[in-house]
Amino acid sequence: MSKPSVPALNSSGRSLLSIPRVRELLDRLVEGERLEDAADALGIRRRRARLIMRDPAFRRQFFSEIEDLKQAERARNFRLQQVVRDRGFAPTASAAEMKVALTAVRDIEGTHKDSPITINGGNNVIAGYVVRLDGPVEGPRVISSQGAERASTLIEQESVTDVDG
Repeated sequence: MSKPSVPALNSSGRSLLSIPRVRELLDRLVEGERLEDAADALGIRRRRARLIMRDPAFRRQFFSEIEDLKQAERARNFRLQQVVRDRGFAPTASAAEMKVALTAVRDIEGTHKDSPITINGGNNVIAGYVVRLDGPVEGPRVISSQGAERASTLIEQESVTDVDG
């Protein structure tokens, strides 16, 4: 099944971006509005908005404007890093503020390397399951979809008597 293409808008050959509602859709998306919300606000069907997003000229313009926005925000981001860094130099700064300031310095200088999340100085946080081994020992149990109360023990534990005595 092939991708649906953007249906022809008119026979005059106008660019999609020359249509005021499409241009407004682009502006709203660049400002961070969700596609569905922007389409609803402009009275454009959601399916049509998704098809417009597939248009190569629209996509080029969208990503170009996003890149322009990123570049425009760089100065503010840099200023924030400076403020965070300077807070770490305050005589009353906590160790946490100093560590954050040090990270800001590394970011400003371009020497910051991504590192894994660490807690308590060395315990790496890894996604997964936690198996708790504390508590009373009952032996292995049958895992069933019928509930834990109906599960039976696989190994019967008997009291062990000392053979020597």
